[in-house]
Amino acid sequence: MKRVSTLAAVLVLVFSLAAFGAVQDFGAFTLNVPDGWTAQQHDGTAVVTKNDNSAQISVAIMETQGLELKDFANAFVEEFKKTFAEVGTPEADEDGDYSWGMKTAEGVMSRAFFGKTDAGKYALIVLTGEDEELGNIAGSVVEK
Repeated sequence: MKRVSTLAAVLVLVFSLAAFGAVQDFGAFTLNVPDGWTAQQHDGTAVVTKNDNSAQISVAIMETQGLELKDFANAFVEEFKKTFAEVGTPEADEDGDYSWGMKTAEGVMSRAFFGKTDAGKYALIVLTGEDEELGNIAGSVVEK
């Protein structure tokens, strides 16, 4: 889980620390859900939404399905193009993880982070909106 932890640690540095509500189990991973946020699971993806709908984070940890990280990132970009008005090009960081921005027709911005875990799986984290809790939630993800 070091790779997911590294990716999440970068996200935590962007946001300030805050208190968490409770750890919730999503099968392949756990994460902390702060008070004032609601968590749901859809097809293996955890979706944690602030109760006023101003921010959201989705987290998925999945098998590689034989795809290289770059190819899988590009496949996600193509899929996101079906629902977002604008989707950026995945850019690799120094660790080989990818990130890109997205925007809805209404102008709501999201940022996707995609990387490989120590267990050889892939993790996709999508942050929507701006809230200090987003980085804290991402930083709390623990692969099982």
